[in-house]
Amino acid sequence: MNGIFWQLCDDHKHMQQLLDVFEKLLHQLGKRERDPATLTLILDALDYFSVYPDQWHHPVEDLVFERLLGKPVDIRDVVEDVLREHQAIAAATRRMNTLFYAVANDAAVERSQLYGAAQEYIDLQRQHLEKENEILLPLVAQYLTAADWEEIELQLDEKESVHFHQGVKRLYQALLENLTDTENGTVTAMAS
Repeated sequence: MNGIFWQLCDDHKHMQQLLDVFEKLLHQLGKRERDPATLTLILDALDYFSVYPDQWHHPVEDLVFERLLGKPVDIRDVVEDVLREHQAIAAATRRMNTLFYAVANDAAVERSQLYGAAQEYIDLQRQHLEKENEILLPLVAQYLTAADWEEIELQLDEKESVHFHQGVKRLYQALLENLTDTENGTVTAMAS
């Protein structure tokens, strides 16, 4: 299987881990006795969700999933739903950023609004990942050929963003690793 495929699978695993961390941080934020870095960590997680999926992961998925449309499998509706969800997730992430930056700037945000919106966001992300993992990625593995992957790689080379090159990608991977620090089971703040 192609390296792009495995990167997408790894990204999904990492995003699920980060959603778990985000959810734990939300619970910590509501406690009286909490780490002062909790809000900073939430903002770091939202920064990751704002940049990495929108600048790299989703554009790659779009190319890969659109390739499925030319294969002998009837999934046009699912692909179109997923492509729309990419845009909905980007908009939801912007709303989360707005809410949490308001909190960081001491603006009054109702607790129920904050936590309700955050839980909806987490649910949206998880449902989206589940749809891709259970429906689309198995079909990608089954139907895309070496020639398909070569064409996707060519398209990616043409689309490579000046703003999101390998150095920036590595920075966001380091941010993810810091937030999901799985080796010792702790969550630590990334140095700003």
